[in-house]
Amino acid sequence: MKNYLAKLRENEEKGFSLVELIIVMAIMAILVGVVASQVIPYMEKSRQSKDQQQLSSLCTDIVSAISQADTDPGDIAATELSSAGNSAGSWGKVLEGLRSADGTTDKSLADIESGVTGKLKSKLAGTSPKIYVKRDNGVVTVFVADSTGASVGGKLEVKSE
Repeated sequence: MKNYLAKLRENEEKGFSLVELIIVMAIMAILVGVVASQVIPYMEKSRQSKDQQQLSSLCTDIVSAISQADTDPGDIAATELSSAGNSAGSWGKVLEGLRSADGTTDKSLADIESGVTGKLKSKLAGTSPKIYVKRDNGVVTVFVADSTGASVGGKLEVKSE
């Protein structure tokens, strides 16, 4: 009987108590909260970088279309990409050249713009971003603005010559 009681006492001392487990879980929750607060800003920077990469690709396509165009569009103020193809003049014709830049001829500029804006994920892009194209002194600028045309912080912009 003494051996049995000694064995029961030995088994009681092997495990962790409920209080000890709760304390460990609370410490882990605090550590996760601290680490998460340090990682979240880097995630937004990563989204912005990816958005700028998308705009850079579009800017390269536009510069390529300008170099292949028959006419030089000259300097032009910021023009919304989806409406630029419908405008008269050489600028609209240059941007229409984007149709063949991605290998398909049946896409309109609105389709190209919606394809790019659908990939923009950062907070700077906003909820309904519009892509604008501007050419000034030979420098092509592609930037994102909200639906009213106001620039979204100016950080989502790519320039190319």
